[in-house]
Amino acid sequence: MSDSIWSDGGRIQMPQYEKLTRIKKVDVTIVGGGLCGLLCAYFLKEAGVECLLLEGSRIASGTVRHAMAQVTSQHGLIYSRLLETLGEEKARMYFEANELALRKYRELAASIDCDFEERSSYIYSRTDKECIEREVRAASLLGMKAEFCETPELPFDTAGAVRFPNQAQMNPVKFLYGLVKDIEKSDKVTIFEEMPVDDWINGTTWSGLYITIPKNIICATHFPFYKKAGGYNNKLYQNRSYIMALDHVPELHGMYADASDNGLALRGYKDMIFVGGATHRVGQEERDWNEFREKILSYYPEAIEREHWEVEDCVSLDGIPYIGPYSDKTPNMYVATGFNGWGMTSAMTAAMLLTDAIINGQKTNGATESYPWGEVFYPERKIVRSQYFANVKENVRENIKSFLTRKSKIND
Repeated sequence: MSDSIWSDGGRIQMPQYEKLTRIKKVDVTIVGGGLCGLLCAYFLKEAGVECLLLEGSRIASGTVRHAMAQVTSQHGLIYSRLLETLGEEKARMYFEANELALRKYRELAASIDCDFEERSSYIYSRTDKECIEREVRAASLLGMKAEFCETPELPFDTAGAVRFPNQAQMNPVKFLYGLVKDIEKSDKVTIFEEMPVDDWINGTTWSGLYITIPKNIICATHFPFYKKAGGYNNKLYQNRSYIMALDHVPELHGMYADASDNGLALRGYKDMIFVGGATHRVGQEERDWNEFREKILSYYPEAIEREHWEVEDCVSLDGIPYIGPYSDKTPNMYVATGFNGWGMTSAMTAAMLLTDAIINGQKTNGATESYPWGEVFYPERKIVRSQYFANVKENVRENIKSFLTRKSKIND
């Protein structure tokens, strides 16, 4: 499995940072140096708040390095579903949050060389025209410029697509490189690498023998690190997808994703097309890489595979990220996770909301004065889904298996 195309053949080299070797008191500790964590550091720096960022490996080395990097407020057929489950007000809040995230990327990208390009975003269906038309009606009701359209760019037939204009795509590694260079100009942010956080105890974070004593903690890791609160083991699961970069292909102007979980996502980048798919739950039956490759090359028989890689995404139970207080048992600790494969806008949404909560305070429902839409993402919201009980069952099974394995080793 090769590295993703965003590394540009190794030409984009992130700065490297030392390990933490002392006890550190600070206003905010950010755990996780991916897209969300670095955006949080940037916004806190802009507000003059001192913060410390702890990354378990190297910054920008995780999910963001393998993303499709579609910056869009169109997250599958989410708006028809939100209208049905949450109502018009909260569905509109979700849209407003992600549109604000898109505008913020546009603003930052104006001063960062990151191949930021305006594109239309499409959610298509191979067979179900009705679900597409329903999403168009839902999006239009909420004030979006959505329209039903055909998909002549795609190499296969569809029943149609819902189009969102004025969305975007970019190179996420180049974006983070520019963001980090800006952060380095300030003395408000200190970054430490190779510092995996092991625990949270009474407001302190522990990384091996070294601790930080912050007033606030932001957990921006791929999967929340603190297992004793929040119930994230049961509220999340992980999907894995495969991605191929192809050249010698027709130019692709839009960004496309299938309404079905088993479909393909496609976008162009320079003289290439990226195709993602074969999505499956981690820990269950793996999808065959060669089978996926053969399927893609059947659509683009003249294509040459430039690179291929895989990406893992944390999935929430109701399709909405968990952004806000980590739990009612962990005061001044915040979380951002469960981005459901739409990590670009979700990371920005999380960074804006969590840093505003720290700077200006947060209401009990997860909203802030500046961002009333925060309540939609409140991690402690009630979620009753069959997947929750399936996760509980799976975790119990794994715990029993682990216990029996340890007992067997002791007896031996």
